[in-house]
Amino acid sequence: MLQIFRDKSQSTFIQAIVLVIALVFIFWGVGANMMDSREAAIVVNDEEISFQEYQRLYDQLLSNYRQQLGGVVPEELLKSMGLSEQVKSQLIQQALLRQGAAAMGLMVSAPEVQKHIQEMVQFQENNSFNMEKYKAILASNRLTPHKFEIAQRTDMLASKGVKAIGSFATIVTEAEINDIYQQVKETISLQFTRISPADFIDKVSINEDELAKWFEQNKNNYKTATKIKLKFLSFPLNADDDGSGTAFQKANDAYEGIIAAGSLQEFAKAHPDAVIEETEFFSRATPPENLDKDASVLDTAFTLKAGELSSLIESPAGYSILFAEAIQAPEIPPFSDVKEQVSEDYRLYRSKVLAGDKSREILKTLQDGSTMLAEVAVKEGLSAEEVTLSRSSQGAETKGFPPSLISDIFSLNASKPLPDEAGKVGETFYVYEFTGRTLPDPDSISQEEKELYQTQILNAKQERLLIAWIRHQEKAAEIYTNKNIQ
Repeated sequence: MLQIFRDKSQSTFIQAIVLVIALVFIFWGVGANMMDSREAAIVVNDEEISFQEYQRLYDQLLSNYRQQLGGVVPEELLKSMGLSEQVKSQLIQQALLRQGAAAMGLMVSAPEVQKHIQEMVQFQENNSFNMEKYKAILASNRLTPHKFEIAQRTDMLASKGVKAIGSFATIVTEAEINDIYQQVKETISLQFTRISPADFIDKVSINEDELAKWFEQNKNNYKTATKIKLKFLSFPLNADDDGSGTAFQKANDAYEGIIAAGSLQEFAKAHPDAVIEETEFFSRATPPENLDKDASVLDTAFTLKAGELSSLIESPAGYSILFAEAIQAPEIPPFSDVKEQVSEDYRLYRSKVLAGDKSREILKTLQDGSTMLAEVAVKEGLSAEEVTLSRSSQGAETKGFPPSLISDIFSLNASKPLPDEAGKVGETFYVYEFTGRTLPDPDSISQEEKELYQTQILNAKQERLLIAWIRHQEKAAEIYTNKNIQ
């Protein structure tokens, strides 16, 4: 109950349900490959859902993900999110809600649709509905007012179904309010200690045979970076280039000359005045001084194949033409060449292992006997700290105890004062021990808090009821899904 309460505490009922059914509004592209298909994408109890509807919702969800992820959604991530399954599920749920609303005798009148559309911000100008803007936006999205209004009516009917189903959950008891209040306001006191790998770095001893074996197991981590050897021409912008394109013209003439000559080498023979610079082998992280270090130049350099000429590359500094003379593939260096780095890495690795071992050892000592954590910590040369936490504790209130572990401590009590395993955040381990629980006085709840909890509990009940209703309807429904969207 508390988990549902926490998850839903920041949303109203209708806001949460909108996420469940994803009501379809406006501004979706329609896939050209589906526009002319008359076959239904999904059929729910004889109600057909067109490919256009499927594609509109698909495009909307994809657009939402792109906005959240900053533009591009990698194909693999898209597959892992199961976007097509999300769209199918939402369209089916929406159809079931419409059908359920109709079966309950609910209707959406023309004036209701009109009022709803007039209140949509997309069609407002100076805080009032603008008919010309309405028609223009619909036309730009290949929608007629008639089709759009039908779509709104069906969405509003589904929304009415949501409210009607939710209305069956109306009662919140004093006991439920008090239960939530107790859980939200209760505090746990505990002692804890940190075990960090940094405490064990100096305790790691290195055996030469073990080090060599560890290198063999991890040698791919020490592969050298790809290196490239270039010949190139540079055409930097300078004071003489007043914006008339002097540097570009020189660069373009040279590029066309190289193409005409057939190679950079032949161009150089015909143009002895051309300054062709060379580099030794270098990695992307260590570009030579004489090369333009702009990302556009380096990105291009490390996409070239041996013997390949680049196109004309523009950067803030000017223009470049690159020729990949040779490429050195990554290789595993001899152990002796990287032994110092391998030793450092091995120390760090072993210090993490030792920290984990020590955290488990301390926890087992506490679980096996009557010794308190503070005593064990002193014996181990560690500091033990005390803290009192609520579920909402954050910042300085946590006194260094990781907020990500706070939810775990509320399962502890006097009979079970220790966790089953040490907590871990990053590379640091935390061993902690329950020392007390404080519950709030039930009479201390204010009327404002009571009303807030009542609303939130009611919202959670309504959502659970709606989800259960949808699941029941899905099991009883006849649902067909076109193979083209599976």
